[in-house]
Amino acid sequence: MLRMLMMHLKTLFFVALMLFSFATAALEFEPGVGVGLEYTDNATLSADNPVDDLIAIGYIGASLAQTEGPLRADISATLNHLRYTQDTFEDQRYFSLNAVADWEMVKDRFDWFLGNYYNQRPINSADPNTPTNLQDSNSFVFGADWFWPISGRQTVTVTPEYRNFYYELQATDNQQLSLSASWDYNLTPLTAVGARGYVRAVEYDEPVINDVTFSSIFFTLASQRVNSDFTTNLGFTDVDRENGQTTEEFAGFVDWVFSFSELSKLRAFVSSDLTDTSSGALTATVDPGTGDPNDIQVTTDVIRNKVIVLGYTRTYRTLESSLSGELRDLNYSESPNDRTIFTLRANLNYPLTEALTGGLYALFNNTEFVDVDRTDDNITVGAKAGYRLTRKLSSTFDLKYRTRDSTRATENFDEWSAYVNLAWGFGQPLRPTRAGGF
Repeated sequence: MLRMLMMHLKTLFFVALMLFSFATAALEFEPGVGVGLEYTDNATLSADNPVDDLIAIGYIGASLAQTEGPLRADISATLNHLRYTQDTFEDQRYFSLNAVADWEMVKDRFDWFLGNYYNQRPINSADPNTPTNLQDSNSFVFGADWFWPISGRQTVTVTPEYRNFYYELQATDNQQLSLSASWDYNLTPLTAVGARGYVRAVEYDEPVINDVTFSSIFFTLASQRVNSDFTTNLGFTDVDRENGQTTEEFAGFVDWVFSFSELSKLRAFVSSDLTDTSSGALTATVDPGTGDPNDIQVTTDVIRNKVIVLGYTRTYRTLESSLSGELRDLNYSESPNDRTIFTLRANLNYPLTEALTGGLYALFNNTEFVDVDRTDDNITVGAKAGYRLTRKLSSTFDLKYRTRDSTRATENFDEWSAYVNLAWGFGQPLRPTRAGGF
């Protein structure tokens, strides 16, 4: 972990240095520290002999944002320390770094872009996120967009890109090089059609793992209206493995956002893709509206990833609410990890006073493991309250109940937990083991 931590601290320093070199009044920096306590009556999330524990939590972090000018960036980094006072687990330290930057080097002609996502993800996505089932992981993306206007209506874009995926415990580290080209034609000021093709080579660090190359071609349509945005990419993907196996199948997506008003939106997303598991999880990490990245078990397989997501958000005066449903079907080329996942999420937040905010949340997840005789029903319900003592100082209370009902009895668990914290400044890092935040 130390090697990766140092590497990404260097990445953070490099991007921060770029930001300060473009410093304007829009540059925002906010440090933060926080402490918390959480009680759980089932720290191991086990079916038998649950163990209660009191977890002491502390963190330091910072956020940095540049919102105007040729360089736009949004960076946040945190270091969490968890101490299980009853010694259920050893002390845990979790570092996270999310960095996104885009530099318009030549206006409307050439952009550099960078993304880095360092966090913890489950080793086995079918098991609970206890410390024994977590590993450090990192997704790094770096590339450029070259825009070549052919005419007032036509533009060609060429994008070379490099990706690097790191997993602390799994032998699935890989590097990816891709080159894509797209042609866009504006039929009207609000409607465009076009075509896109790309080649992406995936090279695994382990020499015994077969490398794979993806080649795709898509036909595109994008349309904007007063109340809606519509985008679709439909085409085919060809998969060539190092061992000589080849596959060519349909791939594409449809993304539609409808705004009932400025405060009320509905989004529908449908996708079917042939890809590697690292890129599939990265897509969901970059755009949470396309599903949960932890639904995907990281392997060296080629996967058929089908997903349907329907989400609704509404803000009425001071009441914020959201409701979403997701249906995902995952088919793996080699390993027995095929699964069908259905998820419902609901959130409700309401300011009770100027300083006090209350909220309710619920999650239902049904996962059917196709290759084994197992189906899990997961339910989470909770209530939370936030109190702002000063402009920078705030406190949070969270009461949560979680349960899993599985056809495999050894996978069942129930848990009640209560959490309270005090945070100054930047205070929104997630705690991967306890499915909550500061």
